[in-house]
Amino acid sequence: MRSDHTALLLRTRAYSPVLFSVTFSCPELARETAPGQFIMLDIPGRVRPYLRRAYSVADADPERGEVEFLIKTIGPGTEALAALRAGDRVRLLGPLGNAFTFAGIPAGGRVAIVAGGIGAAPFPLLLRALAGAPAGVTVDLFLGGRTVADLALAARFEDIVPGAVHRATNDGSAGERGFVTALFETRAASIAYARVYACGPMPMFGALAPVVARLRIAAE
Repeated sequence: MRSDHTALLLRTRAYSPVLFSVTFSCPELARETAPGQFIMLDIPGRVRPYLRRAYSVADADPERGEVEFLIKTIGPGTEALAALRAGDRVRLLGPLGNAFTFAGIPAGGRVAIVAGGIGAAPFPLLLRALAGAPAGVTVDLFLGGRTVADLALAARFEDIVPGAVHRATNDGSAGERGFVTALFETRAASIAYARVYACGPMPMFGALAPVVARLRIAAE
């Protein structure tokens, strides 16, 4: 059930000068959040940003009571998050939004995650869920960015992707040169994916939509 929570910052992890994660203690939210949902976050006592900001829930561990967010520093709200220290408190309103679904994925099937840059944010929790049901599902991760610096979050996915990890950068500084959607299209031509989960900028969705339509792959 959606509710407002006070959460305590446990730790921050830096992946690059502008990419980092924050993990909070918030047991109720950790129990209730499903993959793909988001929260509205407020840092008490700050004038900017004046309103709460929306962040995808990257991971939620009910046993530890922890909720994690993957963040890119782009403005005063994310800068304020980067400045928090262990023990600081925030307000989290959630969980909000629609969750990813798993209906129709056969046991032993294969699915793809397509992420553009910080669009990787909601996927650790999805991978956690896919590891449990349906049985035997393999997941391939397609991670794209403009340069190698945009792929720093790949470190968060080490050892949790039960399939292949494919990288693409616009300038060719990491992985294959070009758009991640083109890389996915090439691989998907020979792999029968049962589902595609995607998150990223709108141009990425615009490029991906005709690909999944032509290949008749259910996508969220």
